[in-house]
Amino acid sequence: MSTTNRHPVMDPESALGFLAQASGVLAGSLHYEDTLTEVVSMAVPDVADWCAIDIVEPDGSLRQITSTHPDAEQEELLMELRRRYREEKGGTAGAAYSILTGEATLAEDVRDQAEIALAPGEQERYRRLGPQSYMIVPLVARGRTIGALTLLSTRPGRHYTEIDLDFAQHLGRRFALAIDNARLYDEAESSRAILDTLFSSVPVGLAILDNELRCVRANAALSAVARRDPTECVGCPLDVLLGERGAELEPLCRRVLETGEPLLDHDVAWSPRHYVVSCTPVRTSDEAPIAGVGLVTIDVTERRRLLERERTAARRSAFLARAGEILESTLDLDITLRNVARIAVPDIADWCAIHLLEDNGQIRLAAIAHAEPAREQFAWEIDERWPAQPDARGGVPGVIRTGQGQAGSTVTDAQLQHAAIDDDHLEHLRALGAGSYVIAPLRAAGRIFGAVTFVADATHRALNPEDVDLAEEIARRAGLAIENARLYTERTRIAHTLQAELLPTRLPDLPGASVAVRYRAAGELNEVGGDFYDVFERSDGTWALVIGDVSGKGAEAAAVTALARHTVRTASLQPATARGLLETLNDALLTQRAGSEFCTVCIATLDPPGPGGATLRLALGGHPPALVLRASGEVEPHGAPGTLIGVFGDPSLEETAVELGPGDVLLLYTDGVTEAGPAGAEIGEEGLERLLAEGRGHTPEQIVAAVERAAVEIQDGQPRDDIALIALRIDD
Repeated sequence: MSTTNRHPVMDPESALGFLAQASGVLAGSLHYEDTLTEVVSMAVPDVADWCAIDIVEPDGSLRQITSTHPDAEQEELLMELRRRYREEKGGTAGAAYSILTGEATLAEDVRDQAEIALAPGEQERYRRLGPQSYMIVPLVARGRTIGALTLLSTRPGRHYTEIDLDFAQHLGRRFALAIDNARLYDEAESSRAILDTLFSSVPVGLAILDNELRCVRANAALSAVARRDPTECVGCPLDVLLGERGAELEPLCRRVLETGEPLLDHDVAWSPRHYVVSCTPVRTSDEAPIAGVGLVTIDVTERRRLLERERTAARRSAFLARAGEILESTLDLDITLRNVARIAVPDIADWCAIHLLEDNGQIRLAAIAHAEPAREQFAWEIDERWPAQPDARGGVPGVIRTGQGQAGSTVTDAQLQHAAIDDDHLEHLRALGAGSYVIAPLRAAGRIFGAVTFVADATHRALNPEDVDLAEEIARRAGLAIENARLYTERTRIAHTLQAELLPTRLPDLPGASVAVRYRAAGELNEVGGDFYDVFERSDGTWALVIGDVSGKGAEAAAVTALARHTVRTASLQPATARGLLETLNDALLTQRAGSEFCTVCIATLDPPGPGGATLRLALGGHPPALVLRASGEVEPHGAPGTLIGVFGDPSLEETAVELGPGDVLLLYTDGVTEAGPAGAEIGEEGLERLLAEGRGHTPEQIVAAVERAAVEIQDGQPRDDIALIALRIDD
């Protein structure tokens, strides 16, 4: 049958509306399972009569979610046919092929054309199902294929075309980004909950102090030392938090802030108890400036009493305390692994090795330490040539698989021969000179994720039962520290990824003009900020500049930011004024967010610059006015304030036209700039105008850099609010 006269399933206007609605719904959900449910049901019945999504699981298998056919018998048939189809075709066709190759599939007319053999009892059911046409598109997010979307039409006369395939691919990209964002958010929330539990449950006093030595957070153990409720500790200066005890610790904390070096194992006697206190610098990353001080207080009263009665027990306790401080001194995963490997070397053992279980089931040597560092490379070479075999019955693989530790007072040559893969491997094992050993599992959150091995050289010492107990205790604490560092590192990566996805990846080239931006989130550690910006070309050839400030931070702000950007970009596909774009965004927020969040937004549209300049039209939704630096050096504010976006159903919005001549500079900003500074001495709009006037003759990049620097320096490098800037200059 000819397909040349067929019309697409959805006309352009309906498709645009569907995409806008889909973007709004998806932006409103960051829960992974809810997002999957929304996605499979969203296309039915407007785009398809039945929809399926195949998601690639971490182990490489496919998870299948469908919109569910209203006829249970037909749903059963569809699932059975898909199962047999995949067994027969493998990765050469269908969803598996789209995932493997990244290519889409369009079957315009499949009436009476079953692609696999039907069983005798299936022909009538297949006829009643009546497949007409189908499309399969890959789900690609952040450069990787995470699954495939299948759209099936069973409605007589509804056949998909190339136009529908283009629409499905665009829809697939939106679905993929929403699913991937939800997955990242779920992982981040899970990581945060685990980190909070670990912080509150560790058996030592923990507090985080800012650069002014005010308490940012304290756990129950530290609160007990301060004789305060944990919520009462927040905001207290150190001398108020711990009284005379705080005055004793203040010089130590100041020293850490000045030198950036940790101060560990400071003994204090706070009658009637004794404590070991450690002060460590807190940084958001290795290169970042010090954000504060980590305070660790360990009650060693009982240890002191045991020291008087039993020197051996005291040595054990002191060692564990020092090990605990080392483990808690950083949240960097690589540093934590190295610290764990060196905790017991050389005090307890000559060798220490850490193996981690990877997601693919392989066992990786992650860290190693020896009393003679020159010998460490020898052990790395052995592992590279003969890595641990996951299915081995004994040794590290056996401990990881069973969760039962192993210990031996001697290592015999017969044992080495049994463990060796070949003669060369045997000679290398003999050269290690291993004597007694302990292998203990690394566990946290109810799962085993690795093992730590302690080995004493045969010619130096032998591990006694007390050493075995000590090694197992080290492994227990190391498991928590490594898992803590891993979760923190993963959460930081997720937050950075999410923040990056909420902002443009690069700025477009504007003919006849130059543009520069700056963005700085003020959230602590890995919190997502609430400001956003965007610069893009509209379908009518004009350019849009968008800047906004969402109420709040974190996940809720991220959802509003995503909704705002997608709504404005989608609305810009059709002719609309700057005011009209704000009204569309206001309707979207009221519809999708139900007034739970609001934002201030400035939208400016710029005609293509010509020899005499360009016309700029801007509308403000509760946002600070735009500033224009004329080539002559004068600074002018422009724009009527308008009302907040996402609050009122009939916002008061006005559009202002501004003529920009050659050399003129437009500056858009958020209130994180004008409100920067101490109370009563903020930069303010007048201060920003003076600062902008000093940028006469400068490039947009130089101007935004100078404004950001001024806003940060006036707050001692610690902005209270997010900062976003856009500067545009008309070429001379």
